[in-house]
Amino acid sequence: MVPLLGAACAHGSGDGGVEAAQHVDYAVPVQAAALAGARCQGGQCSCRGPRDNAETAPPAPDHKRFEIRMSVGTGEIALTSPTLGRLHHAGEGEECYYVDLPAGSSHEFVIESREARKGQGISPSVRIAEYGPMGPYWYDVIAVGCGSSIHPCDRPAADAWKEEWRSQRKRGRLDACGSTVVSAVKWDTSGGQAMMDGGILRDFRVEFVLGVKAFATELPPRDPRCVPQ
Repeated sequence: MVPLLGAACAHGSGDGGVEAAQHVDYAVPVQAAALAGARCQGGQCSCRGPRDNAETAPPAPDHKRFEIRMSVGTGEIALTSPTLGRLHHAGEGEECYYVDLPAGSSHEFVIESREARKGQGISPSVRIAEYGPMGPYWYDVIAVGCGSSIHPCDRPAADAWKEEWRSQRKRGRLDACGSTVVSAVKWDTSGGQAMMDGGILRDFRVEFVLGVKAFATELPPRDPRCVPQ
């Protein structure tokens, strides 16, 4: 599978919440990301169910576990990191991945998606959650999404995602009870159809940094007692 490459020119809106990304080529790691936990066997993972929070094979004491859910509708999508490696998903449906990252570490990520056929468009979605063994709980970290199965990603949909992220986050968190901070969020695209043809984007790229804090999580997700640190 040929790695996804970045877009050629930048779009977006720099407003302190989600900045416009001035594109430079991103060196996609050749190695696949190392999967973790009992949910993953033979290079594939089964998705956690709504009442299936516990990790029967938890991460090491100095690591934290993350769930990554990816979908694109049609086309393909990849998440890459110089430290984690690469995750790739193509076609319909949602795919889940479970990975471990060291506590007290920081990681750059790039999400790149592109349409399978010209004019078909994409509806990329990536959701990352952090495992909290005390509950056990799962804390929302970041949710990237543009478009839907009914209407593929276009610039208004990308702007709507940007505004939703900006309004919901608190000091880089979707959930103040989690220990992972998101920063330096940027998006860009190489463009798409003319507005008279629907303005559907042919690709969508998002960059961000995950800061995995060393402190342990304790309270339930979105508990009002949690204060962002």
